[in-house]
Amino acid sequence: MRSGVPGAGPPLVRALPGLLALIIGLGSASSAHAIYGGARAPKGAWGAAVYFQWRAAGGQGGGCSGVLITARAVLTAAHCVRTPGGRQRRVRSVRVGNPRDQTTQARVASVHVHPSYDPAKPHAGGDLALLLLGRPVEGHSPIPIARAGDDPKRQGTRLFIAGFGISRDRRGRIVRTPRLRQIEQELLSPFHCFTGPVKEMSRTRICAAAPGRAVCPGDSGSPATVRRPGAPELVFGIVSVAIDLKVCSKTATQLTRVSAYADWVHRITRPPPD
Repeated sequence: MRSGVPGAGPPLVRALPGLLALIIGLGSASSAHAIYGGARAPKGAWGAAVYFQWRAAGGQGGGCSGVLITARAVLTAAHCVRTPGGRQRRVRSVRVGNPRDQTTQARVASVHVHPSYDPAKPHAGGDLALLLLGRPVEGHSPIPIARAGDDPKRQGTRLFIAGFGISRDRRGRIVRTPRLRQIEQELLSPFHCFTGPVKEMSRTRICAAAPGRAVCPGDSGSPATVRRPGAPELVFGIVSVAIDLKVCSKTATQLTRVSAYADWVHRITRPPPD
């Protein structure tokens, strides 16, 4: 991610009609790996942000992001915990919090992938997973998930995204230190990003973009939140895939619409009866 100030540019829907034209009809997508064109998250922000590493058979490994939605549950992307062939990617622990403040390490007790997720087609929806922790995390306020009635409808609504992943230094070299960075993107009409049964697709997926700020090919699983005056911050989406133009500044982001899976999330995270 290169340096920049989230929200500094003009609204996407007014400023970049050319970008929208480029996005329309794109069919290729790749798992999201890093935020481009944002800024380092300030102290005191994103205390519910989560970073974790995964390991797969053959020694392969990587990192992903997530968000603490209850004291014992982390929401992330399913493709962070499953290979394209459907095999398990092991996650033993997570780190909760902004590294510029206090962070807490917590053991993962169990992993739950949404049953509709197809590992061979992460862009097809259902790209959600829950990491249930061995104990409640203290000192970090979870961010609740949105319900259907909470979803913003207006094109241009600002979404706030924060995640960990690769970045670049001033010489353009890749830096793999897991720093927390943030960007703003704007909600787009699904007709700008999807082809086929667009209305059906938009029930479970969201499209967002911004000039010079994007998710590129480990920020998969990053939360996208909506902030409204006088209302609590809510997790509206989880970063799934980048609609890939091979150029980060011209890439739209596909997010999993969390409200579409709220019943499943609450069923898995519900505390057991006494």
